[in-house]
Amino acid sequence: MEWFQKYKQQLHTVYTAAEEAIARFPAPLCELGLKYSHQFNPVDHENGKDYICTLLPYWIKEEAGISDEQCNSLALANVFGMLYFFIQDDVMDGTPEPGWKNKLALSSLLQNEMLRVLRGLFPSDSPFWSYYSRYVTEWADCVVNENKDNYFITQPLRTAGKAGPVKIASTGALLLSGKESRVPLIEEVVDIVLMSLQMSDDWADWKEDLQDGSYNGLLAMLRAEREADNITELLSAEQVETEIYVKGCLNRFVSAAKQNDKRLRSMQLSATELYHFHSFIVWHLSSAAERIDTNRDLLLKGGLNYFLATASRPGAS
Repeated sequence: MEWFQKYKQQLHTVYTAAEEAIARFPAPLCELGLKYSHQFNPVDHENGKDYICTLLPYWIKEEAGISDEQCNSLALANVFGMLYFFIQDDVMDGTPEPGWKNKLALSSLLQNEMLRVLRGLFPSDSPFWSYYSRYVTEWADCVVNENKDNYFITQPLRTAGKAGPVKIASTGALLLSGKESRVPLIEEVVDIVLMSLQMSDDWADWKEDLQDGSYNGLLAMLRAEREADNITELLSAEQVETEIYVKGCLNRFVSAAKQNDKRLRSMQLSATELYHFHSFIVWHLSSAAERIDTNRDLLLKGGLNYFLATASRPGAS
């Protein structure tokens, strides 16, 4: 995880700046904001979930040719943006709770901080703002339509849309160095990584997503396979577990992430650490599938050994 370890000091600096700004919010929003910031700080919680948000500008620094200061500013904007969009998703996905007004008020302040940082980097006539508008529009489209349009089956790369605003860092970095012509390539690369990251989340969250009806790529794959077999009944948790732990469906899911990795390797880009991060995601998914296969084989062998042992006993028929 060199792609993370070498940037710990920069991340500490960025999150310190973010928390200093959040601490100036009116109470109780400052306390709530600091709680969110601590929860998502990868230095405090090395859970692998939000590395790309703050590390993306550092990973493409060589490709873009920007300064450390510009990297820090883009990372800071992404921290505020990540917290803003997370709260939006949180409020939309869950049933209304007593604190929802505070969350929405906090998200507005976080969005304001993100825009403050970005305005310091990009003047009002910069093409950056057109890209920013498109990424936010894609996010809204994905949040509202991914279930109806079944993106994982129909347009897999669009599953990256919910995290699409992360690209303000990579596109911003290229615009700061006058390399707008590289934007389409970097967008595709980041979308591929975000798709695989979403797949990792889908594997981790499938039970919760099945229960609350949230869109999930793994579940979408299973439903599509059942439809192909003319099975119309709704998926149950027990059926999903059978598909995963008995029939090995996770291997088919993982193959899509492996194809993403192969696709990335064919692209010419000076972003080794971004590639290594993607390989880490694929390894995480592959390891889960391999553990399931190994455990299933051990259980089957154990059953066979038990059968052979009992069959060899005197009087066994």
